[in-house]
Amino acid sequence: MKCDDCKFCVLEDYGYSNYTVEGTNADCLLNMNPWLPDDHRWGEADSMVFANICPRFKEGSAIEMDVENNGNMLHYTDDPEARSIIEKRMIWEILNEKDKPWY
Repeated sequence: MKCDDCKFCVLEDYGYSNYTVEGTNADCLLNMNPWLPDDHRWGEADSMVFANICPRFKEGSAIEMDVENNGNMLHYTDDPEARSIIEKRMIWEILNEKDKPWY
């Protein structure tokens, strides 16, 4: 079991375009993993094994964002629980002008 098997994992490609992806960053939507954000390294990053002890792990598809994303994670998941957390995060960032963590 790895973090990228969790529906709260966010995998965001980086590079110049969707045709020139240089790598993928991994992060936890719930900020549960103390080693994230980190380079995903094709799922082989040591930080991905935190899923084995994570109390909030829920099996599902990770939120996979491409290089040319518009920054809105809602476009990348249909999961109602993940979408609810994303919406709360967006509201927090608007109200706090992104200067503080949303959690």
